Amino acid sequence: LIAYAIWPTWERTQVSEALAEMLEGCRTYFHGVVERFSRADASMEAELDQTRRAWRRARSTAEGSVDRVASEPRITPEKLQILTSILASSHALMHAMMAIEAGISQRQPQTQPEAFQKFSNDVEFTLYYLAAALRGSSSATQTLPQLREDHRRLVEARDSFSPTDEFILIETDHITTALNTLREQVGRYIG
Repeated sequence: LIAYAIWPTWERTQVSEALAEMLEGCRTYFHGVVERFSRADASMEAELDQTRRAWRRARSTAEGSVDRVASEPRITPEKLQILTSILASSHALMHAMMAIEAGISQRQPQTQPEAFQKFSNDVEFTLYYLAAALRGSSSATQTLPQLREDHRRLVEARDSFSPTDEFILIETDHITTALNTLREQVGRYIG
C-alpha cells in the first residue's frame, strides 16, 4: 500500500490502450464480415464467431477501464463524458456491422461491388488510424479517409447490388455516421 501511495498506477494512463484494442477488435471483425461477402464456409463462420467474441472481451475491458477512470481523482467530467461517448459510438458501429453480417449470411456469396470494396477498405483504415491516435500517433487523425463520400459513391452504385442487398446501403450509412462520430470523439479526447 505504501508503494501504491507513492507511485500509483492510474487507470487514465491505460484507458487509451483499452479503447484502441476495442477499435482493433472492430476492425478485425469488419474485415471478416467483408470477407464473408464473397466466401461462405464453416471455417469462415467460426472465424467470425471468434472475432466477435474477441471484440466483446475487448469492449468489456474498455468499459471496465472507463469505469475505473471515473473513480480516479483529476478526471474532468468532460473527459469522462467523451470516454462514455466513445463506448456508445463503438457499440452503434458494431450493431451496424453485425446487421451486415446477419444479412450477408442469408444469401449466397458473390463478388463485392467496387464501391463496397473501397468503402470497406476505408472503414478498416479509419479504425486502424483511430486506434493509432489513441496509442499516441500525432498524425493518425490527419490521414483519415472521407467515409461520407465513399458512402455517396456506394449509393450511386446501387445497381451493382441485388434488390435483397438494400440493407447494406442502410447499414453502411450507420457505419459512416458512427465512425465519423468516433473520429470527432477521439480527436476531442486526445486533443
